[in-house]
Amino acid sequence: MTVSLEDKIELFRNTIFKDIEESASLKQHRAKESFEQEKSRLLQEVEVKKNHIICEAEKKAERERQQLIAKEKSQGYHKLLDKRQQFVNEVLELLVQEAKNFVSEEGYKEYLSKNLVKAADIFENSGLVQLYFTKRDLEALGELISQSAASGELKGRYRLKEAAESIIGGFYAEDENQEIQVDYTLKSLIEENRELIGNNISRRLDEVQHNG
Repeated sequence: MTVSLEDKIELFRNTIFKDIEESASLKQHRAKESFEQEKSRLLQEVEVKKNHIICEAEKKAERERQQLIAKEKSQGYHKLLDKRQQFVNEVLELLVQEAKNFVSEEGYKEYLSKNLVKAADIFENSGLVQLYFTKRDLEALGELISQSAASGELKGRYRLKEAAESIIGGFYAEDENQEIQVDYTLKSLIEENRELIGNNISRRLDEVQHNG
């Protein structure tokens, strides 16, 4: 059977087209595989970045929450300190007022006499002792003070003077060389108890806070 030129050309064309189709199909398949791989890689990257962003956002939110809690606690603590100081000042003011009232009571005379005896023991080996009282006590209770001082170890060794500062009541004393000093003033008595008052108030506030 004789193969014509046209048949040969047709066969050659078909072969070429088949090769082209197979090559195109292979390239298309490879391109599709490459695309799928790239898409998978990109999706993984996006997922990693998304998770990182979410994680960082959660960390930031938690930091801000902790900072807010710390700020609220700090504000609450300072408010508690302010309230404590307010209560301490109020109690001290009440004590000062009570002390001012006390100097007019009969028990105040006993307070002076008892502490003059204590002072006499402290200054037993001293020379002249200066006793400082309020102007009011020197005028109203001068005789009692002198009798109490003269009846003990301070007899002939003391001098009464007006206190230069506000001491409310009571007295303070020092020897002539200012080497020994004692303080029996009502003001110092109140100040000495400031810490005790503050601790008691703090304890009460803590109890109220814990009990809601």
